[in-house]
Amino acid sequence: MVCVSCLCALAAAGQDVHLTQQYANRLYLNPAFAGINSAWRVALAHRNQWPALNGSFRTSQLTADYRLPDTKSAVSLLVQQDRAGIGGLQKWQLSGGYAYHTNLTENWAMSAGLQASVASLRVSSDNLVFGDQLSDNGLVALTSAEARSFEPGYYLDFTVGGLAYTRQFWVGLTAAHLNRPGYGFNQETELPLRFTAIAGYKFYAKSYEEQGQLFELSFLPTATFIQQQNLTRLDIGLYTIYTPLTLGFIYKGVPMPNGTNQDKTLAVLLGLELQNVRVGYSHDIGLQGFSAEAGGANEISLIFEPAGFKDLFQSRNNHKLNRNIVCPAF
Repeated sequence: MVCVSCLCALAAAGQDVHLTQQYANRLYLNPAFAGINSAWRVALAHRNQWPALNGSFRTSQLTADYRLPDTKSAVSLLVQQDRAGIGGLQKWQLSGGYAYHTNLTENWAMSAGLQASVASLRVSSDNLVFGDQLSDNGLVALTSAEARSFEPGYYLDFTVGGLAYTRQFWVGLTAAHLNRPGYGFNQETELPLRFTAIAGYKFYAKSYEEQGQLFELSFLPTATFIQQQNLTRLDIGLYTIYTPLTLGFIYKGVPMPNGTNQDKTLAVLLGLELQNVRVGYSHDIGLQGFSAEAGGANEISLIFEPAGFKDLFQSRNNHKLNRNIVCPAF
């Protein structure tokens, strides 16, 4: 039973976590987002997936990026912890990134980013009970003769990404695990390449400025395509921004030709922007597959960013060097 639990946890680590609020966690989505829209940004996020299980999958993340003054460059930092199952499988990831922005034409801009990561993988057996710890009278012994030598594993990982965007449209591509690092304990497994493509468009219904504050009513249809090993998934979303509120609906698992059977969920997202702070909450409702039985997922994000960073069409400052992108904040 213990072996099965550990194997399941390791299999789950073979494919990466997919965050619902992907634009709130944009450095994980694409390293090219570093330094776009603001001089600096710090974000916290927590995701609890399949809460109905006795040992859910939890992800906590801290990200920060900083645009170097009067340049086209930005640097970023990402720290992430993943905990999977009652076996205590833990993954720590520390990433540093660099992004370069430039204007291609009067209407088009682009950004390219590189991210290098160091990750560790370990198992804690403190919560596990082995067969020789069980007695006939129902008592559980404190020690076991089972060998529990799970030495931590470490690996180096690389990710690249690119973005192209206008004042209303954006498209991006990310390639993660370029070096296909090996992970595991007694037997290493190769971490498969992950490709993520994103696209979206922003329709303005109303936009105006009042007392130096920008207000808008807009609609943003989005699409996210993910391919990793035997997983192929398409998510489509629709966001509505009515300053200072954001409401989003994301359907995950759109049927695709020759696609495998997979979970289908509907995510409902609510975001609030208050001066320098943004707060987002989302809940994934399981519609089909394992998520329908295991309770979907809950996710919360907290973002700190300079107020007044965004203009509906272009920046107030000199944007010969950097131009804004209009994707959702969450």
